[in-house]
Amino acid sequence: MRLVSISMLKPDMILAKPIYYRDCLILKDGQNNIDRFANNLRNMGIDYVYVEDSKSYGIEIPDAISEETRVSCKRIIRQTITDLSNNTTVDMSCMSEAVQNIVNDILMNPDVQISLNDIGAADEYTFSHSVSTTVYALLIAKRLGYSSLLMEKLAAGTLLHDMGKVLLDKNILFKEGKLTDEEFEYVKQHTTYGYNALKKCTNITELSKIISLYHHERMDGTGYPYGTPAGELHEFARIVAIADVYDALTSDRCYRKKWSANKAANYLIEFSDTKFDTSLVATFIQLIAIYPNGSMVRLSDQKLGIVKEQNRSLPLRPIVRVIADEKGREIDMYEIDLMKDLSITIIESEIEIEGN
Repeated sequence: MRLVSISMLKPDMILAKPIYYRDCLILKDGQNNIDRFANNLRNMGIDYVYVEDSKSYGIEIPDAISEETRVSCKRIIRQTITDLSNNTTVDMSCMSEAVQNIVNDILMNPDVQISLNDIGAADEYTFSHSVSTTVYALLIAKRLGYSSLLMEKLAAGTLLHDMGKVLLDKNILFKEGKLTDEEFEYVKQHTTYGYNALKKCTNITELSKIISLYHHERMDGTGYPYGTPAGELHEFARIVAIADVYDALTSDRCYRKKWSANKAANYLIEFSDTKFDTSLVATFIQLIAIYPNGSMVRLSDQKLGIVKEQNRSLPLRPIVRVIADEKGREIDMYEIDLMKDLSITIIESEIEIEGN
């Protein structure tokens, strides 16, 4: 299995994971000749899909939660946010169900290095981002030894951490160009908008609600809305700050293309201690795949390969299935364990080469 952009779909590729559009299943896994759906998927704002082909056969891409949990969580978040923004009664039993499901999935996770790529439409970004951010936050919490009760409080707040964005002007929120200073100041208000809306939810603890308010605060006091210094930031806020930024960087946005996992991880490391909690960043980096399974990489000998498997003790040196020479021409495939062959390194990751 591997993740490819719509532009790279070929007739021999089989859909490896189902595709949903606004909670509706539109393509089941196992669908062949998926290249014929490329234009329709692109028009829906879906730019990437998981496929199975001869080059990626047998490669597994682990996920921290089930597809059913991810889809139901997005549906419940959408409904909860809609109810809150319309000042209607919120059915918190559904949110409690979502929290329980996602925490249970994380606790049952076999503790493999994770790379999340939630396939969804561009206009569903807020909901996909909320679920993925929650997954990353819970993975950190699990590694820190949080109780299930604390994990549930963290999950409840993180699932709704960006709800203030749905109250903003969509023309500004999804503007493709750079925001003006005035527009950026306006967008920053989503933290207080979200927190004020969550005050209506009596079944959500204050500890969960503050995530919405403080997830853009930074360790050196340069964040917003208050410029709160590190000593006054609850660990929940420091955890979600890392999870939120990492998922945003590794997702396509209206104003930029997504970053590779490696580049996003380097960003967190570069700004640890100034913007992000150093200890929590170190914990997070151990949990993610720097070079995700199923992603295409260029090696130091210029050959192209697909990451097959992680070497947990050395995340920068995974097992790679080499599929093409330095000019991109197909070759007889072979596998190389970069932990054993130290003469070869990865020099470029998550690249897209037409024809491969």
